[in-house]
Amino acid sequence: MQSEVMVRTVSGVVLGVLVLALTWFGSLAFQILSIVIMALLFFEWFRIVGLKDFGNIVWIIGAVTMAATGLCILAGMASYGVGVVAVGAGLTATVRLASRRDLWPAFGLIYAGFFGVAFAELRNSGGGYGFALLIFIFAIIWSTDIFAFFGGRHFGGPKLAPSISPKKTWSGFVSGLMGGILAGVVAAVMLTQANLIWIVGLAALLSVAGQLGDLFESSLKRRFGVKDSGNIIPGHGGVMDRMDSITFAAFTAYLVGVALPGSAFVSGGIDNGIALQLLGP
Repeated sequence: MQSEVMVRTVSGVVLGVLVLALTWFGSLAFQILSIVIMALLFFEWFRIVGLKDFGNIVWIIGAVTMAATGLCILAGMASYGVGVVAVGAGLTATVRLASRRDLWPAFGLIYAGFFGVAFAELRNSGGGYGFALLIFIFAIIWSTDIFAFFGGRHFGGPKLAPSISPKKTWSGFVSGLMGGILAGVVAAVMLTQANLIWIVGLAALLSVAGQLGDLFESSLKRRFGVKDSGNIIPGHGGVMDRMDSITFAAFTAYLVGVALPGSAFVSGGIDNGIALQLLGP
């Protein structure tokens, strides 16, 4: 048990340092990180839902979709990846419906592809604010996880979603929310000049989104009888197991940034406004 904890701790620290370093460098390094995570999410999702035949037409459509989306990200036009993902998911849904099968593979393309687009756009938008925004999100999600774990263990009480994740409690949810808000405020104050009231609201929204992402992945694995999404990260499982909360938080931040006044789609992608819309002074 002690050795397992040590492996988990070391791999977690190494992974965290690597992600932070690539986030700092940005540009091509971060684009590659976004593409690698996107590809692994795609692979693990298909593994979970039982699609293991690489020659299957759905696998081929998915692989082509991920490759095309990756090229959009590398070309600095990540927002066009939304359209690519939509087409790929639509084709996948058509094939699955024609054979009277479920649509989980199509949902997987949306999950993985939209994450790759959102993650890349969040970092590369708004000049220097892209880095601050990602650190803001990391601080919220990592603190939410830590506070939820210890808050749930200390306070106990009613279960949050016993049919999905029996160990999670409402006290853990609230503790995670408070911890996420606190961490988000600290990160924003240190890195930006954003309005404090706005930051509190945004941090709360992203913390809740992250916890919903965790529950969503637990529900997916429970539905298909899978314990871990993979085994690529020693002591942790798969990439989905570690990125579930950040995935939903990235989705949410991206959508909020696009929805805010002033953020517009232009040739070449979103007009570098997401980070400034969310964290600008």
